[in-house]
Amino acid sequence: MKALGFAAILVSVCALAACTVTDGDGGTGGEGGEGGSTSTSTSTTSGTGGEGGEDSGTGGEGGGNECSGLEVQACMDCCAEAHPSEAEAFKKLNFWHCGCAAEIRCAAFCDTTDPTTDVCGEDGEVNMEVSNDDCQTCVAEESATGSCYDDAYTACEAAEDCQALTECSNSCE
Repeated sequence: MKALGFAAILVSVCALAACTVTDGDGGTGGEGGEGGSTSTSTSTTSGTGGEGGEDSGTGGEGGGNECSGLEVQACMDCCAEAHPSEAEAFKKLNFWHCGCAAEIRCAAFCDTTDPTTDVCGEDGEVNMEVSNDDCQTCVAEESATGSCYDDAYTACEAAEDCQALTECSNSCE
């Protein structure tokens, strides 16, 4: 499954919500026009070129396929960076399905009674604020070998706060 490229991203120590997406150079406008702009944000953006002269133009549209055409892993990385809040939602779903579900071996590491290491809350809530290396390691292993990752991906496709990530990743070839 193409989506398996997210496994390494999801269990990394880096919080994906802190990643940013930067548009390219704004370019120059036509004769007598103004140049484009460059922006940095935590979501997918599109821009317009300069206005005014005959040579001015408009930038491309953003959207679900903004990363298509890249090699698979580069495309997956691009999707995660272009959709940081959705990537964070998927990360939580992955931890829930691969670390907190009672039938998963990682529950012994992730669902603890110690509030400083307990990743698993109630009703699908995941606490990513705690530091639990054993849970992270187990979830990384389980995500790579178990069907729990597929369950998390399916849940992401159905969740409104996660769909943009799966739509983007489905364009990765």
